[in-house]
Amino acid sequence: MAFFKHLSSEDIESVSRLVEEAGELALAMRDGVAISHKANFDDKVTGADTALSALITDHLKQRFPTDCVVSEEDDQQLHASRGEEPLCTAARVWMIDPIDGTQNYILDDGQYCVMVGLVVDLQPMFGWVYEPHTSILYFGGPEYGAFKRKLGGESIPIVDLPALNPAGRARLLMGSRDRKKHSWIADLAVVDLVKVGSIGLKVARILEGEADVFAHLSCKLKTWDTAGPAAIALGAGLEVGGLDCDRLLFPLPQVLHDTSIIMGLPGSLDWCRNHLVAPIERADRKDS
Repeated sequence: MAFFKHLSSEDIESVSRLVEEAGELALAMRDGVAISHKANFDDKVTGADTALSALITDHLKQRFPTDCVVSEEDDQQLHASRGEEPLCTAARVWMIDPIDGTQNYILDDGQYCVMVGLVVDLQPMFGWVYEPHTSILYFGGPEYGAFKRKLGGESIPIVDLPALNPAGRARLLMGSRDRKKHSWIADLAVVDLVKVGSIGLKVARILEGEADVFAHLSCKLKTWDTAGPAAIALGAGLEVGGLDCDRLLFPLPQVLHDTSIIMGLPGSLDWCRNHLVAPIERADRKDS
């Protein structure tokens, strides 16, 4: 493993243990957890979301006092999304989604995870995704590599992932709302839809060889949704970009990605552009 200039090995292990601890706390809090709503009634939040957010945020602020730390559950995030104040303009920003897949957590279907990502100079540099249901942690970033480990076990490198044929079939991951908005996707002859909850777990399924590409077409994802998974994906040699861009940037203080997002095996960007652009254009013409 090459020297990594952005984090020490002690830093990486400290955050790895923190994310695992948060995931185990989510499991412990699940039965009888309090459920409330954000400004949007359909956007639910639980007592575990806020407890994990406080745990992770406090630890990161103590260990990295000069960095900016932002959680989905922060009040400053809400103000920034309303345009009332800037979120953060530091060179190093930690992005936290304490429970990615809150609705899945409420349903107790196991399709949720804890995610932390470090963004340096607007680029995803390191990420952690912990799946409490399987006790597996995925972590890594560009210039470092990607790894997974079972709770209490050894780290295993994720290497030699195959390429995707841009002209062939693909096992495609999409969010439920995105699939509903783009219902034509299910009719494409080259698509086998794979349904998984959390965005972090979508990338994990690609790393495990159970899917080929994740595509988000609705331009609705937030920076804490993508920072951790994107960094791990890049560490594993996956492609991360969009239909009209070859890389994913984090234009803080903006928190909304105003572009499509693609993460997948090498060849995924070309595959999505070959097979998804024309149907999108046809659907847009029909709607207009």
